[in-house]
Amino acid sequence: MSVNVLFLNVGRRCELVDAFRRALNARGGGRVHGSDVTDRAPALHKVDDAHILPHGSSPDFVAALCHLCIEEGIDLVIPTIDPDLEFLAHHRAEIERRCPTLRLLVSPSEVITLCRDKRLSRNRFASLGAEVPQAVDPHDPALEFPIFMKPPSGSASEGIHLIRDRAELAIYGREYPDAMFEKVVEGPEYTVDVLCDFVGRALVAMPRKRLKVRAGEVTQGIIERNADLEALAMRLAEGFGCQGPVTLQFRATPRFVAMEINARMGGGLPLSIAAGADWPGWILDLCTGKRPNLDTPIRDGMLVLRYDASVFVHTKAPKPAAPEPLGPIKAVIFDLDDTLYPERDFVYGGYRAVAERVFLDHGVDIEAALRSQFESGTRHNVFGLALQGIGVDEDYVRELVSVYRMHEPALRPYIGIAVLPRMRAAGYKLGLLTDGITAVQRNKVVSLGIERLFDAIVYSHELGGRDTWKPSPLPYQQCLATLGVMPGEAVYVADNPSKDFRGARTLGIKTIRIRHPGSEHTDTEPDTLADAPNCEIGSLTALADLLKL
Repeated sequence: MSVNVLFLNVGRRCELVDAFRRALNARGGGRVHGSDVTDRAPALHKVDDAHILPHGSSPDFVAALCHLCIEEGIDLVIPTIDPDLEFLAHHRAEIERRCPTLRLLVSPSEVITLCRDKRLSRNRFASLGAEVPQAVDPHDPALEFPIFMKPPSGSASEGIHLIRDRAELAIYGREYPDAMFEKVVEGPEYTVDVLCDFVGRALVAMPRKRLKVRAGEVTQGIIERNADLEALAMRLAEGFGCQGPVTLQFRATPRFVAMEINARMGGGLPLSIAAGADWPGWILDLCTGKRPNLDTPIRDGMLVLRYDASVFVHTKAPKPAAPEPLGPIKAVIFDLDDTLYPERDFVYGGYRAVAERVFLDHGVDIEAALRSQFESGTRHNVFGLALQGIGVDEDYVRELVSVYRMHEPALRPYIGIAVLPRMRAAGYKLGLLTDGITAVQRNKVVSLGIERLFDAIVYSHELGGRDTWKPSPLPYQQCLATLGVMPGEAVYVADNPSKDFRGARTLGIKTIRIRHPGSEHTDTEPDTLADAPNCEIGSLTALADLLKL
């Protein structure tokens, strides 16, 4: 029986694409489709048919997904990233109504919620009799360090930190105010791939020891069969009510401590597949109503040593033939940095604050070195590089990062800011949408004295941390709701084609790029048409002509 599979947001899952293609060929054929929000996803060039779909949070997502599945005869949709689990679970009823023969490889909505919230999952682990990390109160005056910090939701190790003292606790606590804190659990780390059927029975478990990890994904690992660990992982997966593939993470202390659960295939699943655990074939069997043959030999001790590989695509970034019309506009939404003021002023003010601190502590003036690095294009570890040879440790460098972020800036807007009151007088609603740590961005707004100019100010970090920074559509949606306008009635003015315009255009918001001479992204060009603005201007004053004020 032929089956057509769609990997949603296929990203870099090249090995998984190849594994499913082999399984399809062994079971009657079918095509492997892949989607992503950008054509720069490597695995999108490995599938049989590639598609660009809107972000899962877009109001157009469900309609676009259903249209694709109907047009291409998709039988099975496989999510590969955590946010898509929530989107699919939330829209399952509508998707299944439009595509009644389609199978979503997603656990029930309540299971997704339970797995995505690490506080809830830790409590469920405990209720199922598993050992879990001990929670700690970061405000406890008797708190002993180090402690482990992680956000309640998230992936790819984002927001996870080993906190070694109260200084680090203060810095990272401000950045992730809803974080959870636990005692550090030492010991080898294990990931267990578990496959459940569609009534929630765990069928098989495959443990792999994580030897080396990069950005949350295993780069070196080895299969280590362990009957106790496999039985525990299967019991927990059933206790959560999971369906389909799931991964659980443990620490061996030597007792196994349950750390986390993801209701999807893990990034290291190709190791289990290579060892003989035919996850793709077994999933296809379940989806076609067959009983999987789980009695296959497993190569215990199989080692994976992952390396970076490249996909080469001959292409040239498309350019719009002519500016697209803006149409009738009721609201103008602005970016902040290098749109309303020169961000270089904030950077240099922060460098001055850091240099003053270093001079007080060590008698060394590093301001000129910091400025030189900025002018040469250095954007990472600038303080560490400037302090080489002085003998400071990483803790001191982290303190300087906090000094930089929280200094009181003295900023002045671009002269063209005077056009904003004219816009309001002409009846336009005005919004401000900016990325960055909220306290830092709010300090900039206060320094510029521009709060009174806007009907809505959205700090994207407040909506969900870095996950809701541009190009996420969420901050744009929040701004539209506060202003009370539809996407087609708004225009977003910003400077950076790497992130500013894709999320806005996904929602149907018109976009204007402003190229201030000498700003950070003056010479940056859009990678694709989805990243390109509808039109460009060279200053804020040019908005008056564009909007016919």
